[in-house]
Amino acid sequence: MQDFLIGRQQILDRSQKVFAYELLFRDADGRGPQQTEATEASNQVIVNSILEAGLENVVGPHRAFINFTRENLLSGTARLLPKDKVVIEVLETVAIDDDLVRSVQDLARDGYWIALDDFVFSEAWLTLVRAARIIKLDVQSLSAEVCREYIQKLGKLAVKFLAEKVETQEQFNDSLAMGCEYFQGYFFSRPKIVQGRRMGASQHALVHLIAELNRSDADFTAMAKVISNDAGLSYKLLRYINTSALFRLSGKVESITRAVLCLGLVETRRWANLMALAGFPDTPPEIIMLALARAKMCELLAVSAGLGNADQYFLVGLLSMLDKMMGIELAVALRDLPLSEAVAGALLRSEGKLGAALKCASLFELWDLEQVSFERLSLAEIGKAFIDGVVWANEVVSELSVL
Repeated sequence: MQDFLIGRQQILDRSQKVFAYELLFRDADGRGPQQTEATEASNQVIVNSILEAGLENVVGPHRAFINFTRENLLSGTARLLPKDKVVIEVLETVAIDDDLVRSVQDLARDGYWIALDDFVFSEAWLTLVRAARIIKLDVQSLSAEVCREYIQKLGKLAVKFLAEKVETQEQFNDSLAMGCEYFQGYFFSRPKIVQGRRMGASQHALVHLIAELNRSDADFTAMAKVISNDAGLSYKLLRYINTSALFRLSGKVESITRAVLCLGLVETRRWANLMALAGFPDTPPEIIMLALARAKMCELLAVSAGLGNADQYFLVGLLSMLDKMMGIELAVALRDLPLSEAVAGALLRSEGKLGAALKCASLFELWDLEQVSFERLSLAEIGKAFIDGVVWANEVVSELSVL
């Protein structure tokens, strides 16, 4: 069981593609470093990230932003991490003196990226600014005028600016216009609903496909039939089963039914879900990754709580992201789908244990740990389900190479 909970928040580039993740952490009781020993907390998040989950599994091919205290920086803790995978965040509360400056400069000279968190300009910070790659501007506490002033004043240096606590699309647009290169906040995970938009024919077909794939009464024959009715899925499945190094088959598989039997019902369903999700036009890959991680987390919550029908929990997590994929209200996206009342109620009204699991997963993603709960699971057990879901999603996408 984890001593510390790990969360993550996307950091996007100007094209709204994931550039990195900031790793967030609390102790097993939900307390932040301000309530515990900050140095110990930072050391623990490093140990948890690398040894328990693996940094690559938590952030994929991206970098990890990690907060470091003065003690961490002076003790050399940062050097436990690979320089090509991390960005060392220097907290705004650190006391600046010759020892700290020397440690940060040495890290930068050795190839580590330095970011200055919650930056507020003062002459004392200039030496660190020169060693930094990224300056983080809190757009909730700094005015647009002050942000522009900082960018103009420091823009001549080899430093880029990151707008943090971006909560709306308007704030993203404003930060983009003033010259920020990176953007952090929960605006990315909010659905961009276009009023009056209808579900296109291709989207409608994909949603129906996902619903059919996840029927609780689906057997091998039914699953093979669903896939056979989609030419694209049929081609991809046969290609996957015949070319993947995961399978050591004596002969070529030419039958969808045999392919499903080789994969197994559960893995076939999940493979087909991923293929169907990847078919949504103009959907950022990160949204699909979020859907997969959330689906797996919901399933793992059910398993950990000793509940049945774990596949239904997976489906609820998966379908909960349709509004973000399609830009229409979730109720519209789900209309006319062959969903059980329990699944529909969970998605639309947070009803029942399915709805409680989905709410738990969503709150954990937002790092609202004070509200997170599910059945009698501890916060540490819930945090493990989150990390395991992220790791699983990264592994699946990496293996299938579809995003």
